[in-house]
Amino acid sequence: MADKEVTQLEKMKIIGLFRKEGYTGGEYETFQRVSGTDREFFVVMSNEQGIKALFRASLMLNAVEFQYVLVDKHTFVTECGRKLVGTS
Repeated sequence: MADKEVTQLEKMKIIGLFRKEGYTGGEYETFQRVSGTDREFFVVMSNEQGIKALFRASLMLNAVEFQYVLVDKHTFVTECGRKLVGTS
């Protein structure tokens, strides 16, 4: 499931969740499915200053959760060691 590409319709729904939660500025850089589900996604978003943050968005719960700010050359990995999000 996590290997399946995020569709345009899913991206629009995720962006709608961000707007509903009050996130109006910034650029959506990457969308990736959370391993083991097809209704939850990791989203990397950046602001005007170039600061990037990782969020977890759930279409099942209609919720967006801030995870943390990304630093240069930071890479996230799943429990099995597969690369999730790289900013380098």
